[in-house]
Amino acid sequence: MDKCKLIPLDKIFKSLGDPIRMGVIKQLIMSETGEMSCGSFDYCVNKATFSHHIKILLEAHILCERTEGVKKYLFLNPSIKKLYPGLVETIRITIPD
Repeated sequence: MDKCKLIPLDKIFKSLGDPIRMGVIKQLIMSETGEMSCGSFDYCVNKATFSHHIKILLEAHILCERTEGVKKYLFLNPSIKKLYPGLVETIRITIPD
């Protein structure tokens, strides 16, 4: 079962203020399906640090997760586009071509 909740704007800004976490969001936006398995992200920190950043995004309800077998998949909380319509597009335009 998907675990998603509404997101307060202050939590979004605080969570996205870190370049590692912003990188996660950008990778999800760029992915073909809008979701990625936890092991498929490109990151430049050790695994424990990256897991910590994912935890922050999950606790802030920016990311949602679903489990399929032994794999966990992450995706943006669908409520973001409804509550803050321009946010994803604003992030998208900051992604270099």
